[in-house]
Amino acid sequence: MKEENKLERLITVLRRHYYGNIITLALLLLLMLFRFIPTFRESELIGVTLERYTIMISIIAIPLALKLFAQKLKKVHRPAETAVALRKYKNASFLRLYIISAVTLLNILLFGFSHNSNFMWITVILFIIFLYCKPSYVELASLTEVPEENRATEEEVIEDSENKTGEEVIEDSENRTEDEEAAGK
Repeated sequence: MKEENKLERLITVLRRHYYGNIITLALLLLLMLFRFIPTFRESELIGVTLERYTIMISIIAIPLALKLFAQKLKKVHRPAETAVALRKYKNASFLRLYIISAVTLLNILLFGFSHNSNFMWITVILFIIFLYCKPSYVELASLTEVPEENRATEEEVIEDSENKTGEEVIEDSENRTEDEEAAGK
């Protein structure tokens, strides 16, 4: 029960960061879009080179953030202790969220200074990517559970040992060693 409360508290904290980032960035975009934030009297021209690099950074950052998150969670040995799972999931979630937030902020600021529609559309795409970054209780809970393939083999071993007498277990272990020796030759 305590573990579930810890998991729920972490998800609550992560969702606050998640929604806080989205709301802050959306408000900034709207303020820049309707020019409530004074940047310059006239739109500044952003060079084609800077525009290309910004688009390239955005295109690289999206799959990089998502892949880093997946790799960090894949490295966690299952079943993990609750404290380890919480720490790893929190770090991976924050890394993913803030990489995408930084790229979104860059595009919003460049849109505000140049009013180039390319930056606005990339920002819209990044807001869509945020839908895939929502913290998930199920994903976090899966780090502390035994994987399905391990669970099936453990259950089979337990059932086999419960159904057999002591002599049958000894015979099976002797047969396995003989089979392993034969396979090794």
